[in-house]
Amino acid sequence: NRILKSSLESQNANGFYEVTLLNTQKSSKQKLEELNHMADKWEKSLSLTQKDQLQKKSVVEVFH
Repeated sequence: NRILKSSLESQNANGFYEVTLLNTQKSSKQKLEELNHMADKWEKSLSLTQKDQLQKKSVVEVFH
């Protein structure tokens, strides 16, 4: 289940990259707005456990 979810998330990220960030017809402002929207969706999809793990990892990286 985790592998499938990870694969789908990777495909979504690749699709977003190709459709949004590589699109020369979109302005930088449009790309940034879409990137922020995608980041918000990603953050909301994380479970509390995953968020805790990411925060702990960030704290550890700061001290290394």
